[in-house]
Amino acid sequence: MSKKSNIDQRLEYLRVFSCLMVILGHIANWFMRAYPDIEMSSYVGAVLLNGVCRVSVPLFFMISGALLLEQRTDYKKNTKRTLNMLSKTVLWTAIYIVWDFLYLGDEYIFRDMFATPVRVHFWFLFVMVGIYATVPLWQKLVSGDSQELMRYFSIAFLVILAISFVLRFFRMEVTYEIPLLGSSCYACYFIMGYVIRHYIDRIRINKWISVAAIFVCMAVTDFLTLFFTFKTGVHYEAFSGFSSVFVAIPSLSVFYLFMKMKDLKPLRWMTVISANSFGIYMIHVFFLDILQENINISKVNFYIGAPIFFIILLSLSILSSWLYEKAKGKSDAI
Repeated sequence: MSKKSNIDQRLEYLRVFSCLMVILGHIANWFMRAYPDIEMSSYVGAVLLNGVCRVSVPLFFMISGALLLEQRTDYKKNTKRTLNMLSKTVLWTAIYIVWDFLYLGDEYIFRDMFATPVRVHFWFLFVMVGIYATVPLWQKLVSGDSQELMRYFSIAFLVILAISFVLRFFRMEVTYEIPLLGSSCYACYFIMGYVIRHYIDRIRINKWISVAAIFVCMAVTDFLTLFFTFKTGVHYEAFSGFSSVFVAIPSLSVFYLFMKMKDLKPLRWMTVISANSFGIYMIHVFFLDILQENINISKVNFYIGAPIFFIILLSLSILSSWLYEKAKGKSDAI
């Protein structure tokens, strides 16, 4: 297997891993937000699972950066890519407006779609539209192949996240954020995907140190969440945001460890999930809505319910995404 194809295989594994973590994360959130009405053991289990799943969204940004920033700048192609993502955002917003009105009985003002997404998880689409629009700028930024610049960027990114985390902990608001590094952690994740992939053979971080960093940071996130939840009596999720340094480090470490893997074999089921990952991301919420409308989560044990819900959501989402792609004429998606 060539170096390029092996890297692409790692990215496919990462995409599947992230897709599965998104679904598990939404299931964990369902349980967590029922606190204090659920059993304590179920709440703790949901918090622990959520701590693992927080890496999913940063990984999606890094995968996109690893794929796009290596490419030659093509303004026409990039404009088409941006408009395609924008059209998907509008389309899926319209679909969910109809779904929410017909199934949930909720009304939504369409003109508010860019201020308040129809669904919380739609924020990802809006951010990607902005990042896609500025891809040529990021491509020029990294085109010099300057290892020193990328090292500086990586260290500065983590330092700014750490300082911001401390300031938020003490409720010290920052009005004027540092451009790029402070204003959008998502663009930074996007660039870091390129940095890690491009310089993977020159990065000399012990794998076990990376594994230890993952567990320590996840433990800190879980501890702070549990501590402040028990202290306040309501579910407290401020410490599990994607701009937290304790989420960034595990995300970067997971991406790094996948990039260090060798001789990954292409698996049919992983190829299917990877090809349908966007559809799964968008569609699984339909089935999550149905479950939430018909199941009182406070009566369900997390350790029994979470695996069952996961299998249901994943299976139905894969099937629905495949049918959706087939209806569009892309029958090779599976």
